[in-house]
Amino acid sequence: MRIRVVRISLFAIVLLSVALALSIFGIVLTYTRLTDEVPVAEVTFEQTGSEEFNAYLRLPGEDIPRKYVIYGDQFRVDAQFVKLKPWVNILGMDARYRLDRLEGRFSQIEQQNSGPHRAYDLASKYSGSVSAWLVPWNFLVDAEYGSSTYTDISTDDVYTVYRSHFGLLVRSNPNAAAGKNSKAGVINGMFNWLFGSEKAQ
Repeated sequence: MRIRVVRISLFAIVLLSVALALSIFGIVLTYTRLTDEVPVAEVTFEQTGSEEFNAYLRLPGEDIPRKYVIYGDQFRVDAQFVKLKPWVNILGMDARYRLDRLEGRFSQIEQQNSGPHRAYDLASKYSGSVSAWLVPWNFLVDAEYGSSTYTDISTDDVYTVYRSHFGLLVRSNPNAAAGKNSKAGVINGMFNWLFGSEKAQ
């Protein structure tokens, strides 16, 4: 009788352990899927004038960035966006998007209304709406809308635009090339200060 009780107890412990492990796995999977982010564009800037920049935009799979002239102290990327239902995301399907537009913008309303402005079509080779891709599966769709993200421009940063399950977002990181040039400039400046420049000699 005692052996039987021990066996039942061990079986119950194993069963509970498996259930706990599956629960933890489910929680981690759900969190991972619902917070999934995928880079969809990388942008760097070169200043050419007062609030005028060359924007270099590179899309996934492209080795050579596209060049655009934009005006303002900020930039914005727009996209058509189709949000899927959360349970569809958890099962492995991702939100659908199509990048539509790149443009500069001014943080001040007065400048936005009176300053130069230029926008570029990023979806010229496509036709129709992104939602048309999911017409046979429209029961999976939660909402269709335009998603936009914008931020201040710095020539010292590299901007990465991400697709989440809810829309676009942008993050910046220091530009490695700019950082190297900056460090080189500081080192050369210290060297010239300590030992004198060639011109001084």
